[in-house]
Amino acid sequence: MQTQLVNLFLSLVIINTCLFFGCKKESQTTNPSTGTLLFHLHTDVDSLEVEGYNKIDTLSGGRKISLTLAQLYISNIQLVKLDGSLYNVPGAILLKTFEYEPYIIGEVPAGNYKSVRFWVGLDSVTNLKVPSGIPDSILNKPAMWFGSSAQPQGYIFVNLQGKIDTTAKGNGTVAQMQPFSYKIGTNTNYKQVVMPDQNFTVFPNQQGFVHIIIDYMQLLKGIQLNKSSNLSVSSPSDNATALGKAISNNIPSMFHYEE
Repeated sequence: MQTQLVNLFLSLVIINTCLFFGCKKESQTTNPSTGTLLFHLHTDVDSLEVEGYNKIDTLSGGRKISLTLAQLYISNIQLVKLDGSLYNVPGAILLKTFEYEPYIIGEVPAGNYKSVRFWVGLDSVTNLKVPSGIPDSILNKPAMWFGSSAQPQGYIFVNLQGKIDTTAKGNGTVAQMQPFSYKIGTNTNYKQVVMPDQNFTVFPNQQGFVHIIIDYMQLLKGIQLNKSSNLSVSSPSDNATALGKAISNNIPSMFHYEE
């Protein structure tokens, strides 16, 4: 009987020891804590935040503009750590529309970061995919197709439409405003945006926001608006013209942090 009690005692000691060290080992291999990162994206023209579609805004130089559509794809998002190394957010693709401002980017390692980078548009592989029949599929958005269905040339990356004062001095009346439509896409116009340094922190089990302003007037920087031929880019072939290239080259300058 005494021998049995001794064996039982030793067994309990071994079990408790294994449980103790098992817990210690588990804590050492647990994944780093994470938080949820969101982008809060504002739609601006010049220094004015757009309050609604078809609302006429007067820019700083006096030129009038109104938007009827303003949206773009953002993909391949990277977070820049304090040491300059990058964290690639897996699978993050969003379609920024005027109607929504907060977008969940995903679960990311908690910690301190100094900047973000991303691409406007879709990478060459995604750009060839056929949209699913699911209504809320990120690719099943007819406004981001070049035709009545998704085209072999890919998707529209930036779609900006509205009316603008096209007088040479930019002091015309509302009646003088003319329609414009810029549909920028194709693989050659896939543009990276490298934001300047501005430190932010993602805390464990909390939501963290990066606030970014999208200034659509920057898209038209250097474009001679009083030429009617400069008011439309609507097809993949249009994107290959000097006008299409000039507008697509303006994409990286559209983004800046909210102050």
